[in-house]
Amino acid sequence: MLIDTKYFGSMEIDENEIVFFPKGLPAFEDIREFSLISFPDNSVYFCLQSIKHPEIAFLLIRPWDFFPGYDIVIPQEDLKELLIEEREQVEVYNIVTIPYNPWEMTANLLAPVVINKTNRQGKQIILEQSEYGTKHLLFKKEAV
Repeated sequence: MLIDTKYFGSMEIDENEIVFFPKGLPAFEDIREFSLISFPDNSVYFCLQSIKHPEIAFLLIRPWDFFPGYDIVIPQEDLKELLIEEREQVEVYNIVTIPYNPWEMTANLLAPVVINKTNRQGKQIILEQSEYGTKHLLFKKEAV
């Protein structure tokens, strides 16, 4: 299937790899089909690209690449909704915000994007009573 993307132009994707968000994402509830695209030559960033709306794309990371101590419990209700029965089915990502200065990029650790890699269903989950927030710096100030 050929889609137009925000960052990669037109590209071919496998229809079997489409991730379906039954309830969309917060503020994008009507947009439900996305492709998870790896950035070429970069294993830590991903793009969650809307299939039907090229202008809608989110930069994602796997949290443990930047925050090794990231520890969450996915609520049972969400696991049931996504039909997740085993840990091996779970992929967890976080949405990244890129400000003018890219060294100040932040990740939303409070609301991970959880994908069942078996059935390709996803949901952005807002963690209850969490120590995490929506703006965690990806790069330490000393490194900047």
